Parts: sequence; C-alpha cells; structure tokens
Amino acid sequence: MARLRCKDVTPGLRSSERVAIFADVEGRDHFLRVEGDFLYREGEQMLLPVAVVHRDPETGFVLIELPHEAETGANRIWVAPDQIEGPVEAVA
Repeated sequence: MARLRCKDVTPGLRSSERVAIFADVEGRDHFLRVEGDFLYREGEQMLLPVAVVHRDPETGFVLIELPHEAETGANRIWVAPDQIEGPVEAVA
C-alpha cells in the first residue's frame, strides 16, 4: 500500500484522533481526520495510507484516493511522486 507524506499532523477532536495535513500538486492544503493509530511513523515523518489510482506518464503526478473525504470535500487528489512512499502502481 502506498503512503502519503503529511506536511503536519495535529490533534483531532478526541484524544485518539489526529488531523493529517497534506498538499496537492497545486499547493492546496487538505485536512483529513483519522484515528491516530491509522498513521505510520517513519522517524519524524508521518505517513497516511492511500490508494494509487493513476500515474500520469507525462507529468509523473500521482492520482490518489484518500481513505475518506477530506475536510475540503476531496476524495481523490493529484500529488507529486516524491510525496508517496511505497508502490506507486494503480490498484485498478
């Protein structure tokens, strides 16, 4: 499974929740509330599990599907390939 690098992670509404913050290719920040143990830690970096839908052969950008709708209303976003850890093959 692919994992998206988070720009930041902040506390959620409950003590067990976290808000993962990450950006799309246009620099817009997205916010996703998840249970804290859903995130992975690699050193100081927090990673969010995502599904890879498509990789654009011209730009290299990766279309990912989020675990659920972000606070911005997005379910899928385009991200730069260097934001992804793990396999970048489409699942479909």
